[in-house]
Amino acid sequence: MFSLPAGIFPFQLGPFDAFLGALCIAAIASLVIFILIAVWVYRDAQTRGMDGNIWAIAFALAGFFIPFVGGIVVLILYLVLRAEHPVMYPGGVPMAPYPSAPQYPGAMPPPGASPAAPPMQPASSAPASCRSCGAPLRPGAAFCAQCGSKV
Repeated sequence: MFSLPAGIFPFQLGPFDAFLGALCIAAIASLVIFILIAVWVYRDAQTRGMDGNIWAIAFALAGFFIPFVGGIVVLILYLVLRAEHPVMYPGGVPMAPYPSAPQYPGAMPPPGASPAAPPMQPASSAPASCRSCGAPLRPGAAFCAQCGSKV
């Protein structure tokens, strides 16, 4: 059987040692993911006006006493209940859904929104007729269609 000379590797891992190493890495990775989810639950609950401490503690305790399944159950319960709480501004005012979304003509306003006034037409700075020849101008025209002078 082939063996490496002493001094090349400080130690050699057998098959069981490699399995234990992979198991330790998986346990550390799952702990990091668990902590990241608990932090997300806390922050998301706080932005929705819920008590983030209660949800983070419930998630941690359920995951600790009933490994894997307990945390998933609390996370699903949180995701179901969070739909009832809108995201809040720091002053405690509910944030409007999609504040930067464009409003299309005939679109339904979001629930609870007051109907918006029709948009105002911008004042036309261009004259209604050409200064040179007096021909009527189309709205938004940069040049006169009759004489070609700049408006």
